[in-house]
Amino acid sequence: MALEGNGAWPAEAVNPAHIVTVRDFSPETLAAIAAQLEASTDFEHLVYREAELDAIWSITGFAISNNSGPSQHAARLHAAAHRAHDLVGECRPQEAAALLRQFL
Repeated sequence: MALEGNGAWPAEAVNPAHIVTVRDFSPETLAAIAAQLEASTDFEHLVYREAELDAIWSITGFAISNNSGPSQHAARLHAAAHRAHDLVGECRPQEAAALLRQFL
């Protein structure tokens, strides 16, 4: 089975041991991370999800600082990525996924 453009497995074959390549904060990337969050149960998987959320947080931070007027979407997603990261750290990946899905 082939990986999608963002390096994620298709939704029907999510592999929580795979790390999603985060190049942007598009709906496709967010959906891939949310799907991985929903399938993640092992500590190792949660570490991967935290890294993906860190990447979303960083990219949205760059987007906010490089625009003359911060995008409301990027600013809200930036805060949500931070909260989702905290939820994963609390072993609550399902809640983190639900938070990300609000941006799809």
